Amino acid sequence: MPQDDKPNAGIVQTITDNLGTFFRHLFPGVLIIGAAYVAHKSWFPCPESHPWESWQHVLIAAAIALAVGNIWFAVNRYVIHQSIDFVLYRCGVKGPRKSGLGYFDDLGKYVAKSQCILEIPPQARQHVAFRASSVLLLYIAAEIGLLFSLWNEAGSLFAQYKLGIIIGSIVLFIAGIWQQIITRYIDDHIIEFGRKPESR
Repeated sequence: MPQDDKPNAGIVQTITDNLGTFFRHLFPGVLIIGAAYVAHKSWFPCPESHPWESWQHVLIAAAIALAVGNIWFAVNRYVIHQSIDFVLYRCGVKGPRKSGLGYFDDLGKYVAKSQCILEIPPQARQHVAFRASSVLLLYIAAEIGLLFSLWNEAGSLFAQYKLGIIIGSIVLFIAGIWQQIITRYIDDHIIEFGRKPESR
């Protein structure tokens, strides 16, 4: 690799390594604030009379986005995603397997294996974490679309295309469930692969 390309490669690798963190902590808030602006323009200052160029406005918007995004992410991660995970567990979808001890014990053992098996490569862990973050982003986008299609100001984009946005949000949520199932399969195979290094 040429010497000049090394800094660029490092930047790309840093961005790649932190995409999951970006999705978890910032992007949901940006998405929510953006959708709120489209659905309720009266909530935001008029650009002509209250320009948003000042760093104070940017700082306040960033703080709100970070707080709201993290709260919404936590609700999705530990309520919505976990509830769907429990249903998938009860249906016997790959992932934590029923052992007669119950969901909490089976999930705890499964997570312990995924974190403690040394043979699992970091890239595999990162792949699963990124997919899980992407699943949550699908859920969040679907919920935002549904929320603001039902709660908006007259004349907004959400009001004009209400039915289409509702249908699109439902489809997006179903796509999130589908991807959550796929992620469970991938995670299960990675753990099995890590437990049998001799099979490689």
